[in-house]
Amino acid sequence: MSEKSRLYPSAALNCAITSTSGSFDPQLPLGREAGTARHSATEALVPPGIMMLEGGRMRLNFLAPDAASVSAEVHRVRYDLEKGPDGLWTIEVEGGDGGFCPVMFFVDGAEVLNPLAPIGFGASRPINYADIPQQDNDFFLCKDVPHGSVTQEFYPSKATGGMKSCLVYTPAGYMKETAGEYPVLYLQHGHGENEQCWVHQGKANFILDNLIAEGKMTSCIVVMNNGMVQKEEDGLRVLDIERIEQLLLEDCIPFIESRYRVKTDKWSRAMAGLSMGSMQTSVVTLSHPDLFGYAGVFSGFVAPRKNRFEGNSYIDALNDGEAFRQNYKVFFRGCGREDDVAIESFQRDSALFAEKGLAPDACPAHVEKLYHGEHEWNVWRMCLRDFAQLIFR
Repeated sequence: MSEKSRLYPSAALNCAITSTSGSFDPQLPLGREAGTARHSATEALVPPGIMMLEGGRMRLNFLAPDAASVSAEVHRVRYDLEKGPDGLWTIEVEGGDGGFCPVMFFVDGAEVLNPLAPIGFGASRPINYADIPQQDNDFFLCKDVPHGSVTQEFYPSKATGGMKSCLVYTPAGYMKETAGEYPVLYLQHGHGENEQCWVHQGKANFILDNLIAEGKMTSCIVVMNNGMVQKEEDGLRVLDIERIEQLLLEDCIPFIESRYRVKTDKWSRAMAGLSMGSMQTSVVTLSHPDLFGYAGVFSGFVAPRKNRFEGNSYIDALNDGEAFRQNYKVFFRGCGREDDVAIESFQRDSALFAEKGLAPDACPAHVEKLYHGEHEWNVWRMCLRDFAQLIFR
């Protein structure tokens, strides 16, 4: 059996997402409406935009009878699809290591969404993607275990001058209970994403459901905010990602603590984030050791980045090693070995912690992990899985 055959079980074929890995049912073949094009009776169905094949390969399909060219980008490689006599463009491509895989389609050179493929969000826009099955890597799938709930909440925000939205995960049983308080994890996404991404692409709710069912983590509530914070300025909406600190402390946390049964001491409050969200996590947790006892920095940054948080003195918290050891039970840092966006910063941050006497071997609270992967959801899912097992113990 080939390595690819071991990675991708043959049972999970035909759909770009499986019935247990997606946030919605797999897209079925679609009947072509009259007037769209002329087709014979045997060509009456449009196949899914992305189909799984043996060995982790994918067949990409795009119906565009009048297009001169259709291409697709997978893992930064551009492929030209071939046009069939019925106007359906197709090609077979490699799915790489599996897991979450963005797929960008281009029709006559313009990037477009394929309406018959799963749609997510990234790089500040909707994107198509596949969630490719991986053998022996099912920790993020929807299993037959007690499931928590994900609720969308809206709250007034002084930080932005308007209403904000967040998603709130509550563990199985919370909705039926009338007593009992839970610790809270504030979980942030990356640049160009939104508060929906940790659920629909990161599968955070399934990851936590599975860990709780296996007795590997403490049940907690998870709050996911939009870290692409906007504010009103001269009649326009302006991006200000540094305002996440004000949004959390002045708006979101008070709202959550007034609406949910949560514990409010620092040892019952954690924050974590990926990429941009990791930078926001570093700033907020290191600036407020009285409020947060746990931090998770996924594929990202502790020291200030160019033009971001440069005037903030939060990094001074590393100067007092003894205070750091007392203030944080877990300061988790994880990154993909092949991450060309964050690995250099991750390594510089490792050197900074070592310089301050806070390397993992000298500071048990400091946890470093490297994973196989790039700047991608496959890594961030593993980061959340491992971080969640360490907090609130």
